Amino acid sequence: MHITIAGNLGSGKSTICGILNKKHGFEVYSTGKIQRELAIKFGVSTLEMNIMMKTNPEYDHIIDDTVRDMSIERAEEKLIFDSRMAWHFAVKSFKIFVKVDPMVAAQRVMYSPRGEEETYESVEDACEKLVERSKVENERFKDIYNVDNFDFNNYDLILDSTFVPAEKICEVIMKEYERFCANPEGYTTTYYDTAESYK
Repeated sequence: MHITIAGNLGSGKSTICGILNKKHGFEVYSTGKIQRELAIKFGVSTLEMNIMMKTNPEYDHIIDDTVRDMSIERAEEKLIFDSRMAWHFAVKSFKIFVKVDPMVAAQRVMYSPRGEEETYESVEDACEKLVERSKVENERFKDIYNVDNFDFNNYDLILDSTFVPAEKICEVIMKEYERFCANPEGYTTTYYDTAESYK
């Protein structure tokens, strides 16, 4: 059973995926990784690929198809799809959403360099831009896919990473993942949305 992880910007998805890869052997496929593979396929740079995607939604659908096909062709392998829309396209996945307080997310991205395309003047500036980017992205998803990425009914497990270390979150993910795999039909949407819920 595959895992798909979506969530707020700055919620720590990449860190979580890294731990699950290192400790539990899951191969991580992010949208960025798929974009890089497509860039190689088309013989362009990753920057050129990003520009192409901004002006042509066809490439979004190529990524969607890649996620779907990979989830079918590699159904027995331990894969994590780190992507805001993979939950919608991967077949038979354990769907996770990681949320975080916007100001905490802003502090994380402010002090974690992400390249020249993501620079901020202050934590407040980062918070404002992250919230706006999330809003714009979700409106885009609604237009393209007719789904709301922030509707928690789309997910099996909702986690809040605001005050909980990534290692603890991964412990919860593996516990709930095993419970889900044992009885997918009987699993109901589960929330760990307070610090107390992780105890």
